Amino acid sequence: MNKTTYKISHFNNELKVFKADKKEIIFSSFWFMEFGKTCAEIKNHKEEHIYAVTKKFQFWKWRMVYLIQDKDAKKSILIAKNNRNTIFQIEIDGANFEIKINYKKKKSIYKNNVKIAEVDENLSEENFITLKTTKEEELKNIFLLYTCLLIGKNHENSSTILTSQKKLESNNEPWS
Repeated sequence: MNKTTYKISHFNNELKVFKADKKEIIFSSFWFMEFGKTCAEIKNHKEEHIYAVTKKFQFWKWRMVYLIQDKDAKKSILIAKNNRNTIFQIEIDGANFEIKINYKKKKSIYKNNVKIAEVDENLSEENFITLKTTKEEELKNIFLLYTCLLIGKNHENSSTILTSQKKLESNNEPWS
């Protein structure tokens, strides 16, 4: 199983994903406050708008929800599957995607219950986040899911503050 490595830069309220050589931006996203809601826009390398995301908190269910609209006005919902907000699920084009927040600043992304990507937020020597994937064609969806989880955080407070690592999901298939 071949893994392709990408680099992600996180500065203030903006993310950019690059090929491993860090020369060409593939996707970018930024988030902002609008009428009391946190919103994000995701663009491709040509600066074309591909997704709009609105982050909401459902008080009655005590979980996060992300309302996603693509460039064709098709809507999807990324929703937390537990009240700890460590497992999120969405259906995109008939496939089920899931993202899990793991121990040691890692996130695992699954498509139809098969792990397709892992994000390692332990910054490398160049201050980049590492993204490894076995499905390059799913990079757009992987970046969408990762962006959703970072909406509202800047690079200075991007670490999750929890009282215990026990509240995170175990990484049953670590890649690094």
